[in-house]
Amino acid sequence: MSKPSMLITGGSGYLGDWVVRLARAGWQVHATYFTRPGTEAGAHWQRLELRDAAAVTALVEAVRPRVIVHTAAVHPSAGADFEGVNVRGTRHVAQAAARCGAHLIHLSSDMVFDGEKGHYVESDPPHPLTDYGRSKAQAETEVAAAGVESLIVRTSLIYGWQPRIDRQTRWIITSLRDDVPLRLFTDELRCPIWVETLAAAIVELAALSVTGILHITGAQTLSRYEFGVRLARFHGIDPAPIIAARSRESGLNRPLDCTLNCSHAQTLLQTTFPGVDAVLAQHRPTGDPL
Repeated sequence: MSKPSMLITGGSGYLGDWVVRLARAGWQVHATYFTRPGTEAGAHWQRLELRDAAAVTALVEAVRPRVIVHTAAVHPSAGADFEGVNVRGTRHVAQAAARCGAHLIHLSSDMVFDGEKGHYVESDPPHPLTDYGRSKAQAETEVAAAGVESLIVRTSLIYGWQPRIDRQTRWIITSLRDDVPLRLFTDELRCPIWVETLAAAIVELAALSVTGILHITGAQTLSRYEFGVRLARFHGIDPAPIIAARSRESGLNRPLDCTLNCSHAQTLLQTTFPGVDAVLAQHRPTGDPL
């Protein structure tokens, strides 16, 4: 009996790589990349420019996937094309999914909220403060407008170390090793999630065809400072040089408490959402993290 097909955008990205890895057992996996293909064997790799509507449509029509997992996005960095990739790219994927009758799982962010309330539930209206947050909120609107059978998964900071380390941990370790001043906020609260946990939840959801919006984060609330200190210690690096700072005093208009209420997801899924301390207690770093 042939496996159902799954198309994973951003399959060579940090989260996408793990979704590809875990989905292979039960799905015929097709995965996209922009710069270079992923290394997971058993997946069909295809370069894709999300800003090209015709290219997105052609790929989706060729694959005819039962499920599309849309992880591809650009994150905050100088010159990031939020409008082109996060908004228009999502529009193209959602419209193509609607035309071929695929179920779409779209990855969104806790940054769609303003951080004034915290412990947000799925029905709370987005009110983003940053350009990145606005692009993710608009992407959610694009998914809804496409009329596609869809699930929007909002998540938080994603971390891990195998087969490669996540972007934030790399920045922390590199800064500490190079004696670069590192300030992390004590008043920005998030619920970081281990990449393997999030990928497992996504693969489980793909088989359930859940629709609507779902919040999936780790179970533990930490400030960015607390999170950074824990990651440094886990990787054997002295966190003492990390400077405790306050976002409110930085002049940056950033959300403070973006914690999400994940009780609905926890009732649906067998996958559990351990907090950072629980994950780190069960694992050991493997060699030089960089």
